[in-house]
Amino acid sequence: MYSTEVIISNLTFKNSPFWAIHPVYCSQVLVQNVTILAPPDSPNTDGISPDSSDNVCIEDCYINTGDDLISIKSGWDEYGISFARPSFNISIHRITGSTKSGAGIALGSEMSGGISEIKAEGLHLSNSLHGIRLKTSPGRGGYIKNIYFSDIFMTNVEFAIRITGEYDEHPDESYNPAALPLINKITIRDVVGSNISVAGLLEGIQGDSFSDICLSNVLLDVTLDRSPWKCSDIKGYSNLVCPESCEPLRGEAPFHSAACYLAEGLRPQDSHMNQPGILPVMVASL
Repeated sequence: MYSTEVIISNLTFKNSPFWAIHPVYCSQVLVQNVTILAPPDSPNTDGISPDSSDNVCIEDCYINTGDDLISIKSGWDEYGISFARPSFNISIHRITGSTKSGAGIALGSEMSGGISEIKAEGLHLSNSLHGIRLKTSPGRGGYIKNIYFSDIFMTNVEFAIRITGEYDEHPDESYNPAALPLINKITIRDVVGSNISVAGLLEGIQGDSFSDICLSNVLLDVTLDRSPWKCSDIKGYSNLVCPESCEPLRGEAPFHSAACYLAEGLRPQDSHMNQPGILPVMVASL
């Protein structure tokens, strides 16, 4: 907690009882060449969970756990709203793994301080419940915006893309149900999936539509006969998506307009913590 210039590299974490790596209120964090293993039926064993942290780079990791491989968070309901420390400027590259109960990369559901400027590329996921997932709920407030996923490969995944607006878990009864989250400018492109059960289950919040959801060059081999996409309270665009996306996303994607986030210039791995002569606050390695 409250650390700056943190490097965690060349380590193996096995059988953690909860989230394995959990930077909270941190800045300039590098997680690199890490292996995280937990039984596939172990609950809440997220791999890497940046929480109200910024300028984070996660790269070249293998994660096989019972929950989300990478989960970005920023506070829970009224407590996260009050503390108001967002997670932002986070870069994720070349992650391989599987999770039978979670997602390859998840945002939320604790996101009341805000999550933005996230770039995730090079995810290889197999034998998993979800590929990409966003989770939130009335009472959260906050925002998830300016998010960019690309170069995603999935095999044997039940839900390739899932957005849940009614996650409905709260720390207590003091939350304000009128505190609605803002979900805006989510770009997902260059995705290939084989043996996928459901292409997308995208559910916003009634009266609080999630907007500018942009899909491009998404090719999914869907195995179930039912409708591959299910969408409600969602607005956005799509281009070169197979099977064809749901009706609210069938506008031609304006990928060179302000509507679709492209993460240009987002490079938190260029933090000065990588410069010669700068020692991190904590170095963890074998």
